[in-house]
Amino acid sequence: MQPSAHQLMLLALVSGGFALLGALLGTVIAGLFSLRAKRNEYVNDYYKKVIDRRIAAYEQLESLIVPLKSTVASEDKRPYHFLFRQDEASGVTPILLILHGITSQALWLSDEAFQKTRDFERLLWSFDGSTSAALIEFGKQNYQAVATLRDDLERILAADMLGLHDVGRFLSRKKTRPDPGFQPWP
Repeated sequence: MQPSAHQLMLLALVSGGFALLGALLGTVIAGLFSLRAKRNEYVNDYYKKVIDRRIAAYEQLESLIVPLKSTVASEDKRPYHFLFRQDEASGVTPILLILHGITSQALWLSDEAFQKTRDFERLLWSFDGSTSAALIEFGKQNYQAVATLRDDLERILAADMLGLHDVGRFLSRKKTRPDPGFQPWP
């Protein structure tokens, strides 16, 4: 039996409706996947920027650690770290420039790294001289304390490098840490 013209028209309308519904559904699904992909791309770009900032902060920290590994012995045979010398031409102490660079990017360090750099900074603030000889004498007197802080910073740097890629964990730790409130300078 041959289908009638009316049945053929109805079949064409139904199949056209299904085709249109399939196309709409495909467009909606493709659009949702596209939006999700764009969101993931945005998150990945954001994480890349955070990682870049963290890498720059840790490079600054490394610029403090590496020169502290060099030791100089003065005429009296007492050691001090090479970083405690003063540039005679400019009168600037390299250690203060490096510490300024680190503290300017401290937000991107782990809490442990920040705490150790702050401990080191506090030690340096106890220096009350202004001459090159006084700075070297300060370096001699605090040689062991500086070496211990350097070792701690180096250990923390190595540990932080293992999880540098985990931006979500880093940000959640920053968000959930307790507020220390006002802490007077010791």
